[in-house]
Amino acid sequence: MEIGTLISIGCIIALLILGYFMFFGKTKSQEKEIYVPNEKGDDNIRVVSYKLTVPLRIQACERLILYIERIQFPVLIKRVFYPGISRNDFQFALLQNVQDEFEHNLAQRLYVSETTWQLIVLAKEEVLQNLNAVFGDNPDADVALIAQQLASFENPMAEKAVVNIKKEFNSL
Repeated sequence: MEIGTLISIGCIIALLILGYFMFFGKTKSQEKEIYVPNEKGDDNIRVVSYKLTVPLRIQACERLILYIERIQFPVLIKRVFYPGISRNDFQFALLQNVQDEFEHNLAQRLYVSETTWQLIVLAKEEVLQNLNAVFGDNPDADVALIAQQLASFENPMAEKAVVNIKKEFNSL
């Protein structure tokens, strides 16, 4: 074998070793672990890899922000309202939409703090209460007027929830 061939083989082996450590090697920051109480509630804990949970937590933040955006009145009304819809159908569709969206995102609770989750729940409840109040306070109003009134509502709890989700995201 020629010396040039041996050098080439040596370089390839060195690159493979370097590549292995770059892709599979772990540094202290990558080995950060989260300690979670086990399901039995005793003092035993299980270790969850930080590397595995961060992408899931990021996705949860994204999905919960999207949920909050989807239950904002202007967005919700655009999705549900159509000309000729009855009052009862409109109210039911709005309420159902908020609840369905919430149920679709229930699993995200695993990945956010209890404070953030409670703000999400409060934002949902605020929307539902406002919907019922507008329909209850305007028994004779037509659907277009109700839609217009709802579109002008603000959701302070939703804004608080978004701020909290962003804080949680930035702390990852």
